[in-house]
Amino acid sequence: MNAALTPIIGQQGVVALYRRSLHLCASTHPRLAGTYDSVQAALDLIALNSVLVEQSEVDALFFGEVLLTTFYELLTTLIGPSLTARLLRGVWEPSLSDTPSQENSP
Repeated sequence: MNAALTPIIGQQGVVALYRRSLHLCASTHPRLAGTYDSVQAALDLIALNSVLVEQSEVDALFFGEVLLTTFYELLTTLIGPSLTARLLRGVWEPSLSDTPSQENSP
């Protein structure tokens, strides 16, 4: 995501979105507050990874899903859904805008 977004919104923009996403995750989901406190620095994915591996599998998956969804939604508010989907198409397969296969009706 960093590589896809830096040419569009700059490195500082990516870091700002990351930090805002972390903040929103922690404020919306209190059980993530401790995780936020541990990784609130600049785009430090090594710190994020080290915190996630200390969590239970369920908590790590929950935090990752909430963080990525929040990041995607924030980016969408800035540059629109179409451009967001195009820029992050390679990151999410299927993209967040697609209906998961188990939800498709015959």
